Amino acid sequence: MRLSTLTVLALTLLAACGGDEAPAEKPAETPAAEAPAADAPAADAHAGHDMAAHGDITKPVAPEGSKVMFGEPADGATVKSPLKVVFQVEGLTVKPAGTMEAGTGHHHLIIDDKAPAAGTAVAADDTHIHYGKGQTETEIELAPGKHTLTMQFANGAHISYGEQLSTTITVTVEE
Repeated sequence: MRLSTLTVLALTLLAACGGDEAPAEKPAETPAAEAPAADAPAADAHAGHDMAAHGDITKPVAPEGSKVMFGEPADGATVKSPLKVVFQVEGLTVKPAGTMEAGTGHHHLIIDDKAPAAGTAVAADDTHIHYGKGQTETEIELAPGKHTLTMQFANGAHISYGEQLSTTITVTVEE
């Protein structure tokens, strides 16, 4: 039965990761982000990848003392859109999606939603943005108002490291 569970998880990940398309642009009044700047595309391609070939993709374990933090913007900042977001990580190495090495992973930005639990795949949609090419910064468009930005580090199969490698800040976007 374990094989079928991994197969279902692999198919779910393939569907969630989609192709090379960037997230669809939302109207200005919605709090969703647009695709990141051209120098830091958010989408990573898993079409055609056999995720089961990466081995065990279950709950990754974060090294003791590892953490993530925002380099920019600061928690509580008032900003203008588009805003620059800088991701930082200590105790792990940023590697592109698909890299299944211990102590590695990539960033995800979750807008106005909570981080997934450890061992859970990070969704892929307009408010759960994957930086699967190993990006450490981006620019995003946000509608005016108060927003939460949650950074979640996940392994090469987009499986969350959990609360230890997640952090949330609040920003207010001016008109």
